[in-house]
Amino acid sequence: MKEPLSIHNDPWECYNNIDQFGQHTLTNIEITTTHMCNMRCAHCAVGHTLTPIDPETINLSDLFAALDRVEHLNTLSITGGEPMFSKKSIKEVVTPILKYCEERNIYTQMNSNLTVPLNRYEAIGEYIDCMHISHNWGTLEEFTTVGFERMDRQPKEDAKARLFYTMIENSRALSEQGMFISAETMLNQSTIPHLEHIHQEVVKDMLCSRHEIHPMYPVDFASALTGINIEQSIAAMHKILDIRDEDIWMLFGTLPILPCNQDESSKRLLERLRTAPNVTVRNDPDGRNRLNINVFTGEVIITDFGDHEGTLNTIYNQSLNDTFNDWIKSDKARALNCHCPAVKCVGPNILVKDMYYQDVDFKKREQMMHKLNT
Repeated sequence: MKEPLSIHNDPWECYNNIDQFGQHTLTNIEITTTHMCNMRCAHCAVGHTLTPIDPETINLSDLFAALDRVEHLNTLSITGGEPMFSKKSIKEVVTPILKYCEERNIYTQMNSNLTVPLNRYEAIGEYIDCMHISHNWGTLEEFTTVGFERMDRQPKEDAKARLFYTMIENSRALSEQGMFISAETMLNQSTIPHLEHIHQEVVKDMLCSRHEIHPMYPVDFASALTGINIEQSIAAMHKILDIRDEDIWMLFGTLPILPCNQDESSKRLLERLRTAPNVTVRNDPDGRNRLNINVFTGEVIITDFGDHEGTLNTIYNQSLNDTFNDWIKSDKARALNCHCPAVKCVGPNILVKDMYYQDVDFKKREQMMHKLNT
């Protein structure tokens, strides 16, 4: 039996591997199961990959054989596109993958916009440990514009609006049925003015089990979007901590504020995050314990780092463990993978470093932190 998700059990926290194995280890796989989606969000990191129809997938037996060789596989996420958009994909790709995970006792996460018919989610509900959605909509108008900004043929406004209310209703219904729904909100210029409204909607209307907060990083398809600076991130996180419902788990991730920062504002925020009830701060798994597999090609990348690193290999040319170990040994990974045991931090990911810390040597910071904590 799997232990339920809680602030004491976050299987996607990559520091678990440091505790268990003493090093970064491949325990987390993300699978892209579709390039189709019923939306075209301005902030979508994979919007440039979306297509009207999906190509043929690789043989799933090849995929499962590759996964079989990942001895310590503990978590698997299904993403797209919108994984629940195509009934054919749900039947032939998504459900077999979920059943594979069930047989291996692997934690599962589905990344969905929750706008497709409820019965599709109910049909696979028994296999889902976490239904992960994005909620960056301060207003209905924000949803109907930003959520379809990159779509060439625009649906009618009332059709867009129906999808918004479907998302709210589906989240509430699935939560009432016992599904763990985690809503992620990205901090950017559009969401910051509406954080209190979004949080209340997540908690009271959608009945989510967790609200995630992640600063937005303009990458890939979303590279034209404007991010926020560190000072704005700090102010926004204090704001959400001021107004939050303390009965709900809040997870902060991919933060640009690191324990090795010596400025007082960073220290105050991190101390507040450390001591606030029902709050966790997650080390980013990308590049630390996770790889992404494309179900149409077998290509393997570091999730969200496609523009930076490209394809690392394929499941046909190299085992997933060897691909991961080659990445960990690379100069790029070595420059990022600092480690401070005193605060259980493994440093920034590529996006954070490139946006905020281009000239910072984190290996030197690692040495500094070791001296401060000995």
